[in-house]
Amino acid sequence: MQTLSLHPGLAAYQSWQARIIRALDELERWLEGHRRATPKARQQIQRARERIIGERLTVAVTAAAQRSTTELINALFFPELGGRLLPVSADSPCPIEMLWDGERNEPYLRLLPVETRALDVTLTQLKDDPKFWVHYPLRIERPEQAVSTLREILDTKLVSMSEAARLGLSSDGPLPNGQAANAGVRVPKWRHAVISLPHALLRQGLVVIASPGIEALGAEPDFVQSILPAASAVIVVLSYDQGVSRDDLRLWQHHLKGFQSSRQRAMLVALDKVDRAWDVHREGTSLAEAIAEQRRQTSEALGIDSELVVPVSAHQGLLARLRKDDALLRRSAVPALERQIVLRMLETRRRAVGEIIACEVAQLLERNRGRVSSRIARLKTQLDDLERLTEKTEQVISRLVESTREEQDRYLKAVQQFQRSRDTLLQQTTESRLVLGQGRIQSIIDRAERELLGSWTTPGLNRGMSRLLNELRRTMQIVGSESERIRKLVREVYQGFRDELGLEIVKPKVFVPLKYRVEIELLCQELDAFQRRPGTILSSRRVVIARFEEQILSRARVMFEQLRVAQEEWLTEALQPLADGIQEHKLVMEKRLETLARVRYSRDQLMQRIQGMQGQYLTFAQVLTALRNIQNALHADPTANQGVGQRPRLVSG
Repeated sequence: MQTLSLHPGLAAYQSWQARIIRALDELERWLEGHRRATPKARQQIQRARERIIGERLTVAVTAAAQRSTTELINALFFPELGGRLLPVSADSPCPIEMLWDGERNEPYLRLLPVETRALDVTLTQLKDDPKFWVHYPLRIERPEQAVSTLREILDTKLVSMSEAARLGLSSDGPLPNGQAANAGVRVPKWRHAVISLPHALLRQGLVVIASPGIEALGAEPDFVQSILPAASAVIVVLSYDQGVSRDDLRLWQHHLKGFQSSRQRAMLVALDKVDRAWDVHREGTSLAEAIAEQRRQTSEALGIDSELVVPVSAHQGLLARLRKDDALLRRSAVPALERQIVLRMLETRRRAVGEIIACEVAQLLERNRGRVSSRIARLKTQLDDLERLTEKTEQVISRLVESTREEQDRYLKAVQQFQRSRDTLLQQTTESRLVLGQGRIQSIIDRAERELLGSWTTPGLNRGMSRLLNELRRTMQIVGSESERIRKLVREVYQGFRDELGLEIVKPKVFVPLKYRVEIELLCQELDAFQRRPGTILSSRRVVIARFEEQILSRARVMFEQLRVAQEEWLTEALQPLADGIQEHKLVMEKRLETLARVRYSRDQLMQRIQGMQGQYLTFAQVLTALRNIQNALHADPTANQGVGQRPRLVSG
């Protein structure tokens, strides 16, 4: 039977992750050994280590109809359990999250009641509070009991129209048996489900999320805004014989299109039920052409690359694995989809870890590499000078001493210029610091919230919310302009020292608030969608304001605080590489003067000095190699030499 591609893919990820952690450990030991391990450096490395270890590989499967989602998940991840683990239904239940809870070390089903939607608490916060959840043990050794328990996820309940509005849920139409619509509406009983299973893939750290249908997604914005975007790979399931339906387009436009620009490589479209084409077309060219044409039409309708559209048969793939039929499995194209999933997951994590490294330790590593490289270059210059001195006369040595003292005078003037430049930079950053001051952003939000509480109509609420986001957007534009002006000033300072002293300093960390500007624009787009939701229109003013705070404002606060911290760190460290370079230059000149003074009295001491510096040169070269090895390990490709980087061949006929 063909081995699952997911197992070696996860093993490759774990091996790569361990290599990254070892490289961080080596960097910390290097800093300790060279007396460069400041408290801040230790904190940066620890923060990077925790962020990398804390992230799991997550696959989210979503579709306009929930039935397609669970069928594909059963075929991809759980065929060895002997059948369909997840309940398959045309209804749209809550999101389902499957993982292995290593802390509790037990299989279970946890369900979050739908009533928690009325609480002023995010879904992420509720996940950490067990008192809100209903807990069911799962007897995995008795499959019929486990399947029966999991069907609890599909339960619904009857509530009044007012209760549905309070929960932010709209009616799904009139009740059966001629009951009036105002008698009540049927809503999902549960808001979120977590299944802990001792499954091999889940034990390796994989998390599988079954996203509900389009209506349920619209009622759970926190899931769309927080959980789906955090997934390492997102699989959108469409029907091969229907192509891109109206509901599929709604799902794409309202909930998934935001991934398109930055995370398209992490998304896949599974054209399920391709087996329906097997009977329509003859084997061979006609079938292949029909599949290729459907892939092309799907990619054009969604505006994505055709290689991201994978024709597959989840039903036939599950059947093939139950029967251990390799030929049918290959024809279902489930293994091809698995290889694509692995590739997307590893690529997503590579980019995410790269961002963590760039944010936390890249500048630290580069600065120390620059210091060692500069020291090697200066040692080389000094060695060349010393070797030439072995043939110099007393008169020539005197001239060298004089020129070195002149260089020392230029250095002292440069130090004074550095002090003036640092003072100027502090003055120039006053406005930028005021714009992002901790109190200023909060005062803008507080004032807007008071205005919202005074609004009595839905249009008034919408105008108030839009005014607030527009003011935050203008603040972000000011920060962008100020940052560009300060970056230009810093570049001029560094260039001046290169021209004056010939110092080649490692470029300082560049701060570009572009990603925060993108985030504020996305928030503005999400506000527009938030205002048009039925749950927002039908809910009371208090509920609307609370949800606006939970879904939009809370993220804006976090974003501006992260921006303030990032900018402050940049302003604090912008001139630090230059200060280090100036100090290093001072030590070099002092050593040169000391050497010249010794040469006047003893040629033997000169040779000893040359030999000592040659030993230093070799030592620093080895140190630089160690830092380069650490850097190479931190930027390793998780798909390299693991057999998962090859482009899969799609087989459906």
